[in-house]
Amino acid sequence: MSAEQREVVKYLVTDTKGEFVIEIPKQGWKVTFANVNPAVREGGYADRGAHCLRVWEGQALRAVFGSVTGVRDLSIPLARKVERQTGSSAWTMDSAGNFESTRKVDVDSEFVLEAGA
Repeated sequence: MSAEQREVVKYLVTDTKGEFVIEIPKQGWKVTFANVNPAVREGGYADRGAHCLRVWEGQALRAVFGSVTGVRDLSIPLARKVERQTGSSAWTMDSAGNFESTRKVDVDSEFVLEAGA
């Protein structure tokens, strides 16, 4: 089977610089997401966001991405809640210089499915 015909899994990786996508062959490869140093527990360096994504081909470590904050298989659907607010305000002043205000706010929300890569 040629490299173009191999099935792959696409992962969305989020790190401190933004987002990127990696493609990993389905067969024989895996990714792991954990503390940079798994021996460090609460209160240590790991609590400050020191996580990494490791890419394995069998037992061989092929790549390590540092400062990773999240990872998701893009075949998993994800819907985010989107909220929209619209409104208006009106001010009126009487002859004595007193102000009265009225305000109306409409809030609509829905879940929007994110597109996979």
